[in-house]
Amino acid sequence: MTSPRATSNKMKSCPICTTVLKNLEIGGKHRLACEVCEFVHWDNPKPVTATMVTTENGLVLVKRKFEPFVDDWCLPGGFIEATEDPEESAIREVYEETGLEVRIERLLGASAPGHGINVIILFYQASKVGGTLVAGDDASDVGAFNPTNLPRNIAFPLHRKMISEHFLP
Repeated sequence: MTSPRATSNKMKSCPICTTVLKNLEIGGKHRLACEVCEFVHWDNPKPVTATMVTTENGLVLVKRKFEPFVDDWCLPGGFIEATEDPEESAIREVYEETGLEVRIERLLGASAPGHGINVIILFYQASKVGGTLVAGDDASDVGAFNPTNLPRNIAFPLHRKMISEHFLP
């Protein structure tokens, strides 16, 4: 059984009937729930995409404009929108952040970053099919890198791991 601490979520009251939520054991785990209308806050992870785009000049990275890790580099990516197919999300996020049109080649894997971050990251490999490399909505810069000019300040441990594996001989 999990510890009595149900979640790191800040939810305090039921979104249906506004009753104060309680920490109740449901399905062998402690979850925030309403004793009046039986609402349960399932606090499931949010799905995120991150895409490895290779161009003739190298692997595409974006410089983050916003926290967390402002001014650090990462793979283009972001949250999957409601009802959006994960591959469509990856394509959209790459375009919004880099100006590139891409074709998804394959799913590289799925992972959870840990450290209390409640997301699942779907890593994709994609190839450029059009567009021009330009920093987009939440990127302050964008570039294509090879092992000799790769920035040292890569934002997320899982991005560092994927980038490192990309450049292994």
